[in-house]
Amino acid sequence: MTAGTSLVVPIVLWGRIAPTHCISCIYLSRDQKTLVTGCYDGQICLWQMSPRCLLVGHTAPIMCLSRASVIMEQNYIVSSSESGEMCTWDLVDGKCREAVKLSSVHTQMLPYVSAGGEDVRLFCSGYYPEVLVMDPFSLEVLFTLSSRVNPDWISALHVLRPAKRKGRFYVHTNDVVLALTTTGTVKVWTLLGHENRNSEPLYEHESKQIRCLNALAMTCCPYNQRTVLIVCSKHWQIYDAGDFSLLCSITSPCGERWMAGDFLAADRVILWSDEGHGYLYKLPANSVADNKNFHTAGVEYDQPYLYCTLTQPGDTPLSCPPAMRLVTVQKQTKTLKYLLRGDSEGVVLWIVPEVTTQQLAQICQNDRSTPLSLSPTIKTSITMAWEEMKPPPVGILDQLDSGDGHGIKLTASIYLPQQSRLVVGREDGSIIIVPATQTVMLQLLHGNHQQYDDWPPHQVLLGHSGRVNCLLYPHGAAPRYDRAHLVSGSVDFAVCLWDLYAGTLIHRFCVHAGEITQLMVPPDNCSPRIQKCVCSVASDHSVTLLSLAERKCVVLASRHLFPVVTIKWRPLDE
Repeated sequence: MTAGTSLVVPIVLWGRIAPTHCISCIYLSRDQKTLVTGCYDGQICLWQMSPRCLLVGHTAPIMCLSRASVIMEQNYIVSSSESGEMCTWDLVDGKCREAVKLSSVHTQMLPYVSAGGEDVRLFCSGYYPEVLVMDPFSLEVLFTLSSRVNPDWISALHVLRPAKRKGRFYVHTNDVVLALTTTGTVKVWTLLGHENRNSEPLYEHESKQIRCLNALAMTCCPYNQRTVLIVCSKHWQIYDAGDFSLLCSITSPCGERWMAGDFLAADRVILWSDEGHGYLYKLPANSVADNKNFHTAGVEYDQPYLYCTLTQPGDTPLSCPPAMRLVTVQKQTKTLKYLLRGDSEGVVLWIVPEVTTQQLAQICQNDRSTPLSLSPTIKTSITMAWEEMKPPPVGILDQLDSGDGHGIKLTASIYLPQQSRLVVGREDGSIIIVPATQTVMLQLLHGNHQQYDDWPPHQVLLGHSGRVNCLLYPHGAAPRYDRAHLVSGSVDFAVCLWDLYAGTLIHRFCVHAGEITQLMVPPDNCSPRIQKCVCSVASDHSVTLLSLAERKCVVLASRHLFPVVTIKWRPLDE
């Protein structure tokens, strides 16, 4: 600890209610010791049967997770968010090794070791018309795969190294990148191995239009590289990898939408839906490359056969689509496949059953209408971990709770380092101000202070009639503001100006027609009048400049057609 006031030691007091963690993507480390989940709140959770660590660094929902290293002992992952942020994390100590913010937003990152290479490269696609190839540690773009024919966003991507027969042996050739655009154009790039950022633009070598719009996933069969699985929300299809002709297709179950899938064997596939269910199919003869009837016209009854489903008994409707992934692991001499699922309720794991050809034939003979159903092997969640903690985790305002276990939820907070005070907004509209150090002492340190009544002292600010969404201490952002002023925004459409020291409401601004979502201060190079204002954003798509000195609204911009996400300033054009 230093004698100055610039050092802030982060301390988190979670409280008796577990934090929300609605999972948006999921990943299992190669050593199978750490499960990683990214959530819509922007946090990343590391699990070892129970939550071990929460990584905070993103400001938007996590879109995808990928491994970063070839060596199993080097447990590094790369995460990408909806705002273009990318981070490289060390799973051992939870530190962020590298961070960057790009203008491109990734929806898929495929780790791949190129022919003749030793390091992982990330093949990324998303809300842009190229394929970006990146270094997972420096997070720099190494080279770009561009489109000459029908350039469009890439919705599905796969990288493989084809094997060609040479005599009695198979010889691996150059790496091939398969991509499928949102409008249904298949593109093929062949990599020679010496591509770099100084290379000429790399355009596709082949392209073909197929009847497949807005595909979600594409996987080439790793067992023969002759068939390709393409998954759309309403159907999944098997194509011939040679000419991309359609071999078979299956629509999604009633009330469900497909999310992705993978090959279990040359004649088996697994699909999963937005309801969190897994479906195991046996492919028909015309869709199996090693079968003599491959690529022949399939008869009507020769369709993919559903022989097993992976479901969770008593499953409740999900508040958001689950994140699911098939993982293949090697345990001693045995290969196991896990289906992972993460959602708002926690993490679920199934062991994908190994069904032999004889067993499958027996299942077909017994009953073709009722597939085998398997329950998950493991189920865990942050809520379950919270309930198992004895004593329960403490909260920053536990001393104000009634003790019935139904305390008022905290919805916003801000720390004032110069006063060493913590300001907390609550769900009922009240704002509590407590001395930060003494409050932490009360919850974490044993001593005589725990016997005192009404210690530490606290202030209560009453002025909002609903949940407090945001708090702003203008003087902490810019010294030109009065150090006694505190600004709050609420679900009741109001922005309140408070006197921190007197604990009184100075003024109530009622200019918005929606709940307040953001509060911020203008930059220093604005005009003197604007420098005395704060900017507020509301859910009715309006933005205002509120003068704290004049106690009135200076500017009201309320004609936006869509929600306001970001504010940019142009002081010279006032």
